[in-house]
Amino acid sequence: MQARSTLWRVLPLNTATWALGGFYASLAPSLVRTATGSTSNLIGGATVATLTVTGALMIFTMRKRPANQALRLGAGLLPVGLILILLGVHGASLSLFFFGTLIAGCGFGSGFLGAVRSLVPLALPHERAGLMSAYYVLSYLAFCLPALLAGHIARSFGLLATTDGYGAVLIVLAVAALLLSLRPQVCNVCRAP
Repeated sequence: MQARSTLWRVLPLNTATWALGGFYASLAPSLVRTATGSTSNLIGGATVATLTVTGALMIFTMRKRPANQALRLGAGLLPVGLILILLGVHGASLSLFFFGTLIAGCGFGSGFLGAVRSLVPLALPHERAGLMSAYYVLSYLAFCLPALLAGHIARSFGLLATTDGYGAVLIVLAVAALLLSLRPQVCNVCRAP
């Protein structure tokens, strides 16, 4: 099944995007408080909203673009956003943190759209339910397991050190996805509209 090989090729970016979402939903408000000293619950909630709303807007913006273009854009923007987020954390800069979140949100939305649009056209109608079930099982595992692990590790190593490690892993996954998307065989598979 051609869709199965594509599922494994988009997995690094898919894992990075969903793991970022899980981290933001669980630990980003605490991270903002720890890194910047902000005590406002509104700021913590705004970080999560910024990531998700930006992702949704990017999906809307990229909806008519080819799947491989969305994948590459997502894989390119996600590590840039993560680096800016980490710089904002270490510089105690709320504005840089939010700017990084905007960029990462664009990568999140593009990556998600590119992954789904790369997969769905490759499955026969009777295979789509199984394929999308597998896709979402992998996605939600990437959403919850790394965030749970990060929450546990933060108790021993601190939230800032955990964030650095978490961010580094997501950057590596996104860069690996970008390199995979540049390979000719992936580009031919991902040309689906």
